[in-house]
Amino acid sequence: MRWLILLLLLSVSTVPAQAGQLSVTAPWVREVPPVSRHSAGYMTVVNAGAQSRELVAVHSPLFGSAELHESMEERGMARMQHVAKIVIPAGGEVSLEPGGYHVMLMNRNVDQLASGDSVPLMLRFDDGTEIEVTAPVRRDAPDGGAHHHH
Repeated sequence: MRWLILLLLLSVSTVPAQAGQLSVTAPWVREVPPVSRHSAGYMTVVNAGAQSRELVAVHSPLFGSAELHESMEERGMARMQHVAKIVIPAGGEVSLEPGGYHVMLMNRNVDQLASGDSVPLMLRFDDGTEIEVTAPVRRDAPDGGAHHHH
C-alpha cells in the first residue's frame, strides 16, 4: 500500500506552499493507530497582504472529507466544533495546532499512514486562491508540543 501512496504523491503536481500574499509553513498530519480512520492536520498560514483572507476549505485525496475545526475547553471538558472559516488577518498569521484550530481529516481511504509518509492537502481561500502543501505524518508535534488526539 505504501507504493500506492508514493505513486499518488508523485502524480500530484508540486505547487509551492505560497500563492500571492498567502503562504503555509510547517504543515504536518498526526499519526494515528491503523484502526482510526480520522486524523488532524496542522500548519501556520501567513498573510503578507493588506487585506484579511479566510481559509474556507481543505481537501486531501487520501481522505474522504476534511473540515476546519476548533478545539476548546468548555466547563472543564475538551471539545471541538466545525468552523466555516478561519480568518487570517492582514499582515498576520494563524497557527493551526493541537488544542486550537486544525484540519479534521476524516474517512481515510488508504490502508495506513505512518510517520515518514506524507499527505497532500489543498487549501482554498475566500478569494479563490488555492495552495497545495505536502504535510509529513508525525507521531507528535514537531516541537514536542501539546497532544490532541481524535
